[in-house]
Amino acid sequence: MKEIFYILSLGIIFLGEVFLFNLEDVGIWGILAFIFIMLGMYLSDSMVFNVSKYTNRNYIFISLLDMFFLGLWYLITWEIGIVPLFLIFLGAQVILRTLINTLVYREKPVTILGEGILRENLEKSIRGREGYTYVEFNGDISTLKSFVKKNSIGIVLLGKLKMTNEEIEKILQLKLSGVEVRGYLDHMVDYEEKIDVEYIDEEWLLNAYGFEILRSKLQNKIKRIFDFTLALGMGICVSPLMAISALIVKLESPGGVIYSQARVGENGREFMVHKFRSMRADAEKNGAQWAQVNDPRVTKFGNFMRKTRIDELPQLLNVLKGEMSFIGPRPERQVFIDELEKQIPYYGLRHMVKPGLTGWAQVMYPYGATVEDAKNKLEYDLYYIKCYSLYLDIIILFKTLKTVVFGRGR
Repeated sequence: MKEIFYILSLGIIFLGEVFLFNLEDVGIWGILAFIFIMLGMYLSDSMVFNVSKYTNRNYIFISLLDMFFLGLWYLITWEIGIVPLFLIFLGAQVILRTLINTLVYREKPVTILGEGILRENLEKSIRGREGYTYVEFNGDISTLKSFVKKNSIGIVLLGKLKMTNEEIEKILQLKLSGVEVRGYLDHMVDYEEKIDVEYIDEEWLLNAYGFEILRSKLQNKIKRIFDFTLALGMGICVSPLMAISALIVKLESPGGVIYSQARVGENGREFMVHKFRSMRADAEKNGAQWAQVNDPRVTKFGNFMRKTRIDELPQLLNVLKGEMSFIGPRPERQVFIDELEKQIPYYGLRHMVKPGLTGWAQVMYPYGATVEDAKNKLEYDLYYIKCYSLYLDIIILFKTLKTVVFGRGR
């Protein structure tokens, strides 16, 4: 929300400057400059608002972005009014950031009630988080109220799933007195944006809010229209890139250009997924294997395609056919699913929706090829299914674009 408020505010200021300095006739170039400035800030991770992380280097980079794109606008139109517009616009960015930092990142003392792995997970989540000061509590439940008052605690995190009647009574008194009380699973969903599968059960799934995508026909129709339109438009735009990639794959190593493989999709149905071949043709002569970081079976151009996600482009056909969505859990092979379902609780839940070209797990978790990595990715996939919205899909698209631009794929 901070980013949206920031962009909208700057957009209003920018348009106001265009009219103030009589630049309406050449405003289209200015609008393009504004869009590229905002996009450049997002892709470079410069659109941050925390004081501790927002360094002079960020200000210098944004100043250069403004200077470059607004300078191009000036060179195209030779309108002198762009010079004061640049100075006011840059000043507005600094002032808006200061206001957002001041209003949003007020320090809130927070403590944790509990012990063991749940407490450790919460400590890891809260330590260093913008706007929070962690105050450790090791006393008895009877001293919690005085501890909270003495340290001006604003938030109590519950690092346990089951509590005694005395604990419930004391914590309820705190909540009714105005102290925010946050359960472990709720914290993980709202702040870590994942679902900790180790600690959920059927009762939690029964009572949990969300999961609208599983029952809303309207949302599914909107998602399908979004998928088809985006896949068709993107397919037309990248067709020259796909043709060049196919030629390089063919010339680099013997074997087919397209690699097709059975994957498990929605409701456990198998379908054939298509990719540009990024490995040697004999990559699985010894049977199915997990892909690895710096996998020796990957060709040189295949490595580049994986980092930029070019190898996934043939899956646009799967999206057009309705076998996949643009956004969703990545489809996996049945041989690996059989193994993972034995070791990871609720792994099969990811098959309640269509798999995707990219997903929340892909943009939130680094590449990995172990059972633990699969569990961590499942936690993000379940969050996506629980909290699905078109807005979340758009966020994932932008995060994927950042991965593609900076070559951070596997």
